[in-house]
Amino acid sequence: MKFISKLIAFILIVTFLILTYMIYQLNLIPTKYFLIIVGILLLFILGLAFKLIRKKTRILSRIFFDIIAIAFIVLFGYGLTYINATHNFMNNILAKGYEIKNYVVVVNTKSKYQTIADLNNQNIGYLTTDTNYSTVSKRIKKNIKFTEQAYNSVDKFTNLVVQDNTSAIILEREYYNLLKEEYTTLNNTKAIKTYKIIVKTDQKAKTKKQEESFIMYISGIDTYGNISSVSRSDVNIVAVVNKDLGKILLVSIPRDYYVKLHNINTTKDKLTHAGIYGINMSMETINDLLDINIDYYLRLNFSTLTKSINLLDGIDVYSDKTFVPSTNKNITIYEGINHMNGEMALAFARERYAYSTGDRHRGENQQAIITAMIKKMANVENITKYKSILSSLDGTFETSMSYDELTNLFKMQLDKKTAWEVESVSLDGTGSMMPTYSMGSRNLYVMIPDEDSVSNAKVKIRQYLKNN
Repeated sequence: MKFISKLIAFILIVTFLILTYMIYQLNLIPTKYFLIIVGILLLFILGLAFKLIRKKTRILSRIFFDIIAIAFIVLFGYGLTYINATHNFMNNILAKGYEIKNYVVVVNTKSKYQTIADLNNQNIGYLTTDTNYSTVSKRIKKNIKFTEQAYNSVDKFTNLVVQDNTSAIILEREYYNLLKEEYTTLNNTKAIKTYKIIVKTDQKAKTKKQEESFIMYISGIDTYGNISSVSRSDVNIVAVVNKDLGKILLVSIPRDYYVKLHNINTTKDKLTHAGIYGINMSMETINDLLDINIDYYLRLNFSTLTKSINLLDGIDVYSDKTFVPSTNKNITIYEGINHMNGEMALAFARERYAYSTGDRHRGENQQAIITAMIKKMANVENITKYKSILSSLDGTFETSMSYDELTNLFKMQLDKKTAWEVESVSLDGTGSMMPTYSMGSRNLYVMIPDEDSVSNAKVKIRQYLKNN
């Protein structure tokens, strides 16, 4: 009996030490709170262990203390699973320092070419503006030999496999899907081979003091698959966080904003198209537009985010009008509070045609969904779903913040309990039809920036960056 009690005491101390170390490694609790909690628990655990190994303890008392110790061992073990899930989630949302680009080899649907091997010794076209083509070309040349044909015109490029002697074309898959929306000739094409390449993003984690303000670019993509995959950015928000004053400024930029892409001095383009050239292009383009220096980015995938909404048994979101979503005609969203499952929330998040302000209103809807989810997850009744929720969110978020910077924000909030003040502004503009860099000479709907709204946003950002 004494041996069993000693063994239980040993296991109790070991699990406590492991738990303490894991909490320390997680780095989410302010130091003063961590020391107080650990100190109190340590005294209790040592006292309980002493009772277990004491020779003069009565049998009934020893059994009682054994039961208490076993209960704490189970509790500590259960706590370890939650800490491990949190630690894995925190690490998984950190940017990996690269983006995934999928390149496709495209042929005419009526052609004789069905596999990549069929293109051996044939002509294959590519765009000279594609900075990653050489990498893809090397991959393809491991399979076949081919003659490269360079083109600098998007308009000619889209007709290659239809009326030219070029057998196939190579381009990034997201760009291919984008081109198909505008060039009907590409409806007669298909991809016969996909090559995945990894492109470094050169996003080095920055170290900023606790009281320093920072700027984060929030990119809302609307695609399935890996969060690190290159994609258009349908939601573009610049968040200026003043930690010292406890204020956040959200600057929403319409997806169709007609802007100069960074280091591209030819035709302007829609801001959303910047995303197909990588997250760096989106950030640098916004830096140029607003005369700022973005510190971090946060990618948010609404298509996969909705999985966790079903896990939460739905969320309650307010809609200011009744409409049938253009992306899902089987549901109706009513004016007022709607209890939404994942399917309805996704349709609500993607809707822009039902609103006169289009993309600006869609951004507001997506913010409302995020707010509703945070409130729902904060409910005590959902604590038991904690690990499942974290698992469902895996692959939904990605940030270039370092682990320490991310955890320091949590610790600062626990320590200061800041009641954040949030102010939102939106850049404005006028609709027009213009050619774009990505789509060639074809006129597309764009929003010409209102310079006054851009100037006002610049002034606001400078005010929020001041720590006084």
